[in-house]
Amino acid sequence: MASYELITAQAALAARAEELGSAEIIALDTEASSFHRFKEQVCLVQLSTRDRTFLVDPLALPDLRPLGQLLSDKAMEVVIHDADYDLRILAKYHGIRVENVFDTLVAAELINEPEIGLASLLLKYQGVQVDKKFQKADWSKRPLPADMLSYAAGDTSHLIALRDILKEKLVRKNRWDWAVQEFVA
Repeated sequence: MASYELITAQAALAARAEELGSAEIIALDTEASSFHRFKEQVCLVQLSTRDRTFLVDPLALPDLRPLGQLLSDKAMEVVIHDADYDLRILAKYHGIRVENVFDTLVAAELINEPEIGLASLLLKYQGVQVDKKFQKADWSKRPLPADMLSYAAGDTSHLIALRDILKEKLVRKNRWDWAVQEFVA
């Protein structure tokens, strides 16, 4: 079970975003309501450093500008698995643009991994078994149960270590430049 800090207050978001600004790398994921609501919305944003995880509740926080400022910093590498959807909904609903992405799904494709899902990669490279039972849950319900929050925290808590492994493999295969081009696109 991943440990985390749930952020539901504006002052806490500002403070954590400022703290995270000193990190060089963070992992990011989102949970949305697209399976359960006609109008899609971002219901949870997960952020992890190498040793801490934060869950930001955008339904409790109308102003995500501190998060947007953090993620738009070109010096901040943001690790995401299958970044396309997360980047689109953060931009569409919160005006957040991430500038420096490392997509673990793209990295896995470039090293010719046969299975590129996050659960498969975490199991193969870190021995982490991921239960995806909440993948299609209704993330708009409040309060979110502890097991759903723990599940969400687990989505980012291992991403940076996975990125390190995949980056090393890309460099060894002389495909790092390819990856950088894909990440920028």
